[in-house]
Amino acid sequence: MVETGKIFRVRCVDNTLQRDTLSLGHVYDVTQDNERDGYYELSGLGRFSRSRFEVVEAPNATETRGKSGSR
Repeated sequence: MVETGKIFRVRCVDNTLQRDTLSLGHVYDVTQDNERDGYYELSGLGRFSRSRFEVVEAPNATETRGKSGSR
């Protein structure tokens, strides 16, 4: 789904068993999406099941190329 190195954002929709780490409704940065194993790696927090989140900000091609103003 998402290439390694592209950061995007997800919102926590289930913090069961991880209430001390995840906050319901909080938005987190995903630094790695492992679709095959079914987890997201969250910036500075570790790995969590993809089912606990919904994508709120998909990777933007402009951002990953360095935000140049030209098209």
